[in-house]
Amino acid sequence: MTEEKNIEQRREEENSENSNMNEGSQTTNDNTQTENMEVHKHPHHVTHKKKWGEYLLEFLMLFLAVFLGFVAENIRETSVEHDREKDYMVTMLEDLKADVPLLVSTEKDWEESNNSADSVVDAITFPLATADLRKAYRHINEALNYWSFKYNDRTTAQLKNAGGFRLLHNKKVANKIIAYDQFYNDAMTKMADQHNSYWETVVKLRNKVFVQEIITKIYSEYQYNRVPISANSWIDSMISKNRIPLQAEAQSALMFEFKNALLSYKQDYINNMKGGYDNLLKYQQELITLISKEYNLE
Repeated sequence: MTEEKNIEQRREEENSENSNMNEGSQTTNDNTQTENMEVHKHPHHVTHKKKWGEYLLEFLMLFLAVFLGFVAENIRETSVEHDREKDYMVTMLEDLKADVPLLVSTEKDWEESNNSADSVVDAITFPLATADLRKAYRHINEALNYWSFKYNDRTTAQLKNAGGFRLLHNKKVANKIIAYDQFYNDAMTKMADQHNSYWETVVKLRNKVFVQEIITKIYSEYQYNRVPISANSWIDSMISKNRIPLQAEAQSALMFEFKNALLSYKQDYINNMKGGYDNLLKYQQELITLISKEYNLE
């Protein structure tokens, strides 16, 4: 019995020693695992301390993102502005191509009016009894037709009012458009005002030496068309019925003044207005060529 007790006591002592060894081993493993976890912290852990290189990398990445966004937006805006610039040039070209035939037609109308003015001047001779008043009446309306030209400012008005000129990166085209607009609004306006004053002078004198009733009837019959020679008979009869009650000397003096005023009116067109219209036409043709070439437009 004593021997059995001794055996059991030794077994218990051995089990106790093994148990202590296992606990020590587990403690050692736990400590080692804890140490490893402390050494290998994740970079985004709250207790992780960043190195200066990591800060620099994050800054560079943020800067690159902002910079690329700025570049992309700038490219987009440049593309939009380029499209708007070309749209302006398309409509500008349309305006110019519509204006050219209109201006050419205006110059032709003025030429016909001036030819009629020559006919009126040729018909007025002195002494006044030798004058061919029938011929003067046939041409008087056409001689005093006043033709005007207004260029299409659809695109130039938009360029000026909306600050669109800043979109025109082609300065050669921009400067040419500005010069064209200024010439029309400054030089041509002054020429037209002066020519209109000549016209008003002629009309006032016409009302003193010609019978308005005859002029009105001729206009109602033919308007802007040339009055044929066949109208001489009824014009003659109206002249005899509606003679201006003035003495021959006074009537001759007024007719002489009218004739000179009409000649001055015609000469002002030749010296100023025609030159202005020719320059305006030159601007239009040069702009059509320049815009078509610079913006590859047909």
